[in-house]
Amino acid sequence: MKWNINKLPARTKDWILTGMFAMIICLLPLIFSSDYIIHIGCMIGINILLALGMHFVTGLAGQINMGQYGFYCIGAYAGALLTTKGGLGFVPSLIVTIAISAAFGMLVGIPALKVEGPYLSLCTIGFAESVRLVINSAGWSNKSNGIMRIPKLEIFGWTMQTKTMSYFFIFVFVLIGLIIVTNFVNSNYGRRFSAIKDDPLAASVMGVNVRKVKIMAFVLCAIFAGVAGCLYANYAGYIHPTTFVQALQTNFLLMIVLGGLGSTWGSVLGATLITVVYEYTRVYAEYQKIAFGVVMILTVLFLQRGIVGTIRYHKQQKMIRDQHAGGKNDGKEAAV
Repeated sequence: MKWNINKLPARTKDWILTGMFAMIICLLPLIFSSDYIIHIGCMIGINILLALGMHFVTGLAGQINMGQYGFYCIGAYAGALLTTKGGLGFVPSLIVTIAISAAFGMLVGIPALKVEGPYLSLCTIGFAESVRLVINSAGWSNKSNGIMRIPKLEIFGWTMQTKTMSYFFIFVFVLIGLIIVTNFVNSNYGRRFSAIKDDPLAASVMGVNVRKVKIMAFVLCAIFAGVAGCLYANYAGYIHPTTFVQALQTNFLLMIVLGGLGSTWGSVLGATLITVVYEYTRVYAEYQKIAFGVVMILTVLFLQRGIVGTIRYHKQQKMIRDQHAGGKNDGKEAAV
């Protein structure tokens, strides 16, 4: 009997893929022992969390968010200030950062109730730039000098002294995030998000609280970005306002579009590919933005469904052709 993963329920497939992903995470440090490769792995984990946040608001709810780097900045500075000036450990600072990020997500989600499309994207860009400019000029954030000597990642007194330890620590949060997202997508709330993305008016007629869902999308997006920022600040040990610039938003958007808009695993794949390309093209900084712009244009022209979406589409078309061919054969046999 031939086993076919495509015939399994969506929730079961997600659990299998999550298990396979966890195995790959564990094997990577054994295959590549270089600190630089492990560092790229850490950045992949942080960017996966950011992409999953974008997946909530843009991929599932269909709301254009161009201010993810603002939430990322808030999470990083909140975590850094709470650990350096507040004297909190990583876990308490992370809990407070999540609360702060959720509050800002709700604040940004309110305009989403009134505006849509390019107007919403302008609102989110304005929010993110305001965050960056305030932090760049505020005394409590050390202005453009940034924050130095941020404590390393730690939990219950156990400090992540090496990059490999930080790598596994970060990917624990990635796996938790993946489990949360996959369960959310298969829940009633996930279906409500999809309904609003397809047709907000029809969804409201069917009893979906559009206002609540839109705000929830931005809150979840902000929480994931806040966690990613907090992890980055404590992993890097130093942050400054120029780290969180608008150019990052192109990368975040490209992650979910290239991987497959609306696909959880597409966000993971897109974040992995874009992070690897970004890290290995740092030496060509003057051409990097041009290269990413070209990738975005090519994706829109030739991979409109993204990598995962294109693969799924071709599989569906193959199944339809096979069923059609099977139907014809059955008809011929019956005629004989």
